[in-house]
Amino acid sequence: MRTINDDFPIKQFNGIDIDTSIQSSSANYYTYSSRLVKFIVIHYTGNKKDTAKANATYFHNGSRGSSAHLFTDDDSCYQSVALNNAAWAVGGTKVYKHAECRNINSISIEMCCSGNSIVSEKTINNTAYLCAELCKYIGITADTVDIFVLRHYDVWDKQCPAQWATENSAGWTTFKEKVKAILRNEEGLTMEQYNELKSLIEKQAAEIADLKNTNKQLVNVVQTTMVYDFNDDNMPDWARKAVQAAMDYGAVQGDENGRLGLSYKDLRAICREYRCGLYEKLLE
Repeated sequence: MRTINDDFPIKQFNGIDIDTSIQSSSANYYTYSSRLVKFIVIHYTGNKKDTAKANATYFHNGSRGSSAHLFTDDDSCYQSVALNNAAWAVGGTKVYKHAECRNINSISIEMCCSGNSIVSEKTINNTAYLCAELCKYIGITADTVDIFVLRHYDVWDKQCPAQWATENSAGWTTFKEKVKAILRNEEGLTMEQYNELKSLIEKQAAEIADLKNTNKQLVNVVQTTMVYDFNDDNMPDWARKAVQAAMDYGAVQGDENGRLGLSYKDLRAICREYRCGLYEKLLE
């Protein structure tokens, strides 16, 4: 968390300048000399097609009853409300879902939409970089992103951003992982490259799971079909001593060719008997 009493010192992220030339009307936010900020909240505009500049202009030109600190699109970013002021962004008429996050202690980023009211991958990628810069500024680490980076949906039950407005949204998880990766300086990837890498990791994880299942099946085959005729190198190490004791005490005898014909279950039973001291009693 950070007490903000001045403007955001970062003026550029991911090669994009933060344009502060079109400020919101003061009728759209609460003015503070300083405030304690803990959370970053991600929104979407919900429009069919818009730009960061168009949104900044809209809030500049009149009283709108709402606002956001920053707007992002495919290739630009406009800061509409100074960070020491509280934008009217996460409130609403419904009951809050989140116990702490409010306008007074959060920074809101609005993602602009493409032609079908969906946020593009490029805008999402830009927003992830902006979010990471804000995280560093207010003290959110990669390990605490899941706690302090939220959707509007997480604060109160508004479908915003609509494409991530489910409890287990894969898109939202991917976005947060991207922010974490940037904070950890583990990548210089585009969102497309990041998603390809993530898919590869998931594929490899599935292959490992398949191999584990195959190995389990093979173990089951060995345990149900393997026959141990002699107490030699083919006999499991853990069973040799017990089998030898059973042979010495006459509890286990081979056929005319000396073959014991023991199954895996037989070995387990002999070991249990050996640990219980049965063969010592037979010797007596």
